[in-house]
Amino acid sequence: MRTFKLALLAAACVLAGQAMAAESCTPSEQFKTIKPGSLTVAVYNYPPFTTVAGPNDIGGVDTEVVREIAKRNCLTLVPVIVDPSAVIQNVLSQKVDLGIGDWFRTAERAKVLGMTWPLYVDQMAFYSREGYSEVSQLNGKRVGAVSGFLYAGQIQASLDNPVVLYPNPVGLAQDLAAGRLDVAVDSYGTGKYAQGKGAYQGIQIEIAKPDSRVPVSVEPAQIALLYHMNKTDLGAALDKEIKQLHAEGRIAQILEANGLAASGADTGEPRLIK
Repeated sequence: MRTFKLALLAAACVLAGQAMAAESCTPSEQFKTIKPGSLTVAVYNYPPFTTVAGPNDIGGVDTEVVREIAKRNCLTLVPVIVDPSAVIQNVLSQKVDLGIGDWFRTAERAKVLGMTWPLYVDQMAFYSREGYSEVSQLNGKRVGAVSGFLYAGQIQASLDNPVVLYPNPVGLAQDLAAGRLDVAVDSYGTGKYAQGKGAYQGIQIEIAKPDSRVPVSVEPAQIALLYHMNKTDLGAALDKEIKQLHAEGRIAQILEANGLAASGADTGEPRLIK
């Protein structure tokens, strides 16, 4: 009986300590979330920007930035795992607070979505055995891209042949490896990261050379977190937090910790790809 009472006392002390810790946390900003006390994010597997190891086990650059913001605002990060093409729909339908995963700041998205201050920059690349780097070299080839990614629409509009669309990067990579595609169009950062882990053997990953028909090839794209455009308080708070993380050098550290160059954090002033 004495042991049982001591166990109850110990448990009570732990709970009391947790409650005191929660009460002592002061949010750095004030904004509403879909679920009080939580920051819900739509995420898909796209290393090193977002990684999914399980229903509640996510990582990568974007995740670490959002986790830092959640921590500073006394929130628990709650992931919703989806395909890339479903991220934006989840944000628009307000099933989540944020969409994450290397999302480009574009003029088209700005019409329907809120986009934060840029986190880092990324570039479009061509993955092929031949080392293609020019848009004109893709004509007549079997080209693939991920549905919902900016690359897909812009490349399709510049080519005579149709682009094969995939629901996620995994299917794209598998078909390229199997020879069912000649070229995959994807992020330079994620491709080089994957190669460093032993993937894409025999594949050359080249940054696409500037081509006016494909605006995303002309200058590096700025990456943002996506939120519902009516949630102006959330957007303002996120912008303030991201600027602070940049000022502290925290985003550059996160990039390096995920195998990317710290210089990617030098985004410049916000701009939109048209």
